[in-house]
Amino acid sequence: MKFLILSDLHSNLESLNAFIRISKKLEYDKIICLGDLVGYNANPNEIVDWVRANADLALAGNHDYAVVEKTDTSYFNPHALKACEWTREALTMDNFKYLQSLPAIEKKYRITWAHSSPCEPEEWHYITNPYDGVDNFPAFDTQLCFVGHTHRPLILKQEPDGNIEAGLSDVYELQPDSRYIINVGSLGQPRDGNPQASFVSYDTETKTIEFHRFEYEVECTQEKIHEEGLPTFLAERLAAGV
Repeated sequence: MKFLILSDLHSNLESLNAFIRISKKLEYDKIICLGDLVGYNANPNEIVDWVRANADLALAGNHDYAVVEKTDTSYFNPHALKACEWTREALTMDNFKYLQSLPAIEKKYRITWAHSSPCEPEEWHYITNPYDGVDNFPAFDTQLCFVGHTHRPLILKQEPDGNIEAGLSDVYELQPDSRYIINVGSLGQPRDGNPQASFVSYDTETKTIEFHRFEYEVECTQEKIHEEGLPTFLAERLAAGV
């Protein structure tokens, strides 16, 4: 089976449209969305509509739950909080109810899928280094777990002896005796210093992970942020990938 896996779309329609064009050139069986459909950018309904129609599995992220008041927002910075409040008013009732219905973690297709982490998935922990793997590898029983949330691509590998190491490669072949946590990066707001959007493809037959980066119409997304009165910082960060 071949998967296209995306996360942290964050209401960025221009990035999603570019992804759709790219996906037409790829072979795949399933599309997986790991959450944070909304927040930060200006097209929440268009993003949720597309995910509802096209994703074979979709999860909720912390911004999705924040918008539908299923999680605490006291830790949100002022920019994120303002975008959350704006999104709550902008969402249609159908899309609001859809976000309410989504889980934060799921095991399907013999793979674990989580927005933030398999360990305490609704506490929204970040997985950024091998030390984070100590709590998270015991929290799932499949070979492979895909996550998002940090907006930064990452591969954590646990060797058979328990040793955990971090790395990243554009194309990566899984080893049969190792276990993995794969962060697919962000489609809507990359933060690894590269403004290009990110998603992952995974082929279960070849056991190959591939990270895809692509450009999109950043200026158009920025203009919409300004037009809707969302914080200027949210527009500026898109161009820098931070």
